[in-house]
Amino acid sequence: MWQRLYLERLKRDLEHWIERGWVTPAHAQAILNDMGAGDRTRYVPQILAVMGAVLVGFAAMTFVAANWPAIPKLVKLTLLFVALWGTWGAAFFAERRGHPAYAEAAVVGGLALFGANIMLIAQIYHVASATPAWVLLWSLVALAAAWSLPSRAALAISLLLAITWSIWAVQLDESSIHGAFFLPWSLATWLTLRLSWRSGLHLALLTLLVWVPVNADGLMSLIGCGEGDLTALFVLSALVVWIIGLRVSTASLRFGGILEIYGMVISFGLLWTLQLQENDSSASFLWWTLALVGLAVVAALTYGQVAARHISMRDYAGIIAAALGASAYPLIANHQGLTLLAYAALFMALTIWLVAYGTSRNHRFALNAGLIAFAAECLYLYFETLGTLLDTAAFFALGGIILIAGSLILPRIRRRLVASASDGETMP
Repeated sequence: MWQRLYLERLKRDLEHWIERGWVTPAHAQAILNDMGAGDRTRYVPQILAVMGAVLVGFAAMTFVAANWPAIPKLVKLTLLFVALWGTWGAAFFAERRGHPAYAEAAVVGGLALFGANIMLIAQIYHVASATPAWVLLWSLVALAAAWSLPSRAALAISLLLAITWSIWAVQLDESSIHGAFFLPWSLATWLTLRLSWRSGLHLALLTLLVWVPVNADGLMSLIGCGEGDLTALFVLSALVVWIIGLRVSTASLRFGGILEIYGMVISFGLLWTLQLQENDSSASFLWWTLALVGLAVVAALTYGQVAARHISMRDYAGIIAAALGASAYPLIANHQGLTLLAYAALFMALTIWLVAYGTSRNHRFALNAGLIAFAAECLYLYFETLGTLLDTAAFFALGGIILIAGSLILPRIRRRLVASASDGETMP
């Protein structure tokens, strides 16, 4: 979605630059083609080929499964290995002949057959296949295929299999932390960056976001903390990702922008949930150590961005305020009734800062996120506090007034901020 919106804005800007004579039409078209805004129909054969490979793979597995009891063991093994290596050979042949779409399809089909072969061979020799180790092997084979072709589809399959392996392993022992997940994940993420694949980075970050709640129980047991305490630590981690995104943006806007947005959304989202937490803080010495280290890292990295003049001291104060608020969670949560008041006030102040941050940096996403977060917090506080004090009629009447006022005021504020920022650089 963000890529599509950016391309739409880029097209409008290029038309303006062509009128000014700053860019030639040929150069504008070359820029759009490089950003992936050219003819999208060229991807249709690749998509159809991959889908066809998947269907052929399932058809072959269904046929073999239907006639499995009547097939001799040697014939079974021959069929499995011939089909598997046949698809790898087809991928190699298609790649050498300059048909990457069909090579990609053959790789996907080969990976599907590899997974089926694991189960079928285990059935032949009565080996237990219901173990996550087989999924890890499947993920590593997909990663090797992604590296050798290279194949983005195989890379996506590798990431999905890696998180499936991790979830399965945690289900077998919910008190453990499945740190081994980071071995295939880090390799796949490195390959994603090497291939400059934006969607792959999104997928890598999303699988990491799935891993965190899956391992939450083990993390709380290891650190010695409650759910709110763990959330506070992840706020600090998201702030670090945000600042790293700022740093990376100076060298690679393609990936830095993604990290910045994920860090921004996750840190604000988790910080908002702290006002919902029960007073269950049980932070241990290890938790305080990690929190202080995280706070120091955030402060050092953010100050580095100030020194490099990438952000202002006001932005430094906003990020540090968010980090201090997260670090102080055990102190606030252990005082009855203070959690909602403290974090609601902090969140409201930070949303106002985020609007200023987006305006000063010409960052439209941050601007919109700040306005939406401010409106959402106002509505939450209304339903949390005023709704319990008024009768039904007044409750809905006041709610309607707030919604109407918000629909009139917030768009005007946003238009003014965007107009003032448009005098400078173009917003992303």
